[in-house]
Amino acid sequence: MTLEALIFGGMGTLAEVAELDRAAWNAAFRTHGIGWNWSWDTYAELMRPGGDRQLAARYAAHLGMLVDAETLDQSHQRHFATMLAGSVPLRPGVARVMNWAARGGVKLALVSRSDHEPVRALLKATARERGGTSFDVAILRGDVERMAPSPEAMVAAVTELGIGPGRAVAVVDTAAALEAARSAGLPVLAFPGRLGEAEPEVFGQVPTAHVLSPEALTAAWHGARSQAAE
Repeated sequence: MTLEALIFGGMGTLAEVAELDRAAWNAAFRTHGIGWNWSWDTYAELMRPGGDRQLAARYAAHLGMLVDAETLDQSHQRHFATMLAGSVPLRPGVARVMNWAARGGVKLALVSRSDHEPVRALLKATARERGGTSFDVAILRGDVERMAPSPEAMVAAVTELGIGPGRAVAVVDTAAALEAARSAGLPVLAFPGRLGEAEPEVFGQVPTAHVLSPEALTAAWHGARSQAAE
């Protein structure tokens, strides 16, 4: 059996975008005259459970308020895409891994809770650094009913790739993405960014890399296969 695909479990596995995402939410609140300004701690707490699209709706419910969460969400996505259109560096090792995969015929998939506009902006901003390497499959928020920690998007990515779950490795940066990948039966390599680093205990039992590399990916894949065979 050979490794046939890599599944990047979020935009945060490609680039450190959490701070831009938080800034985009706060920009959306200003645009619509909502007097909120999420601190990093508030944003991280809202992001931690995963599972839904509507962070603003969940926050409003916590405060006992009513807001047009759908409009706020759409505005957030537009602001996020605009911010991503600038210079956004890939995280350490990502370009090397993507080029390695392209040379070796290993398919690439991206799973993201974001919409097409921000994802397109990030991919355009990082195209040169990636050497033009693109994704074979992208499963975004509009493609699924439930997001991580539900495995729906991960399962959809495996299906679209046309492979079995044992032939792919998922790269994850948050606890929700880790749970989704595991529930989908995928070997996992943790690659925590700023959000994931707030939950170090979550990644203690899985292979973890702070610089992504082909060696770390293949080791995680072989390790998972060995455990399954025991």
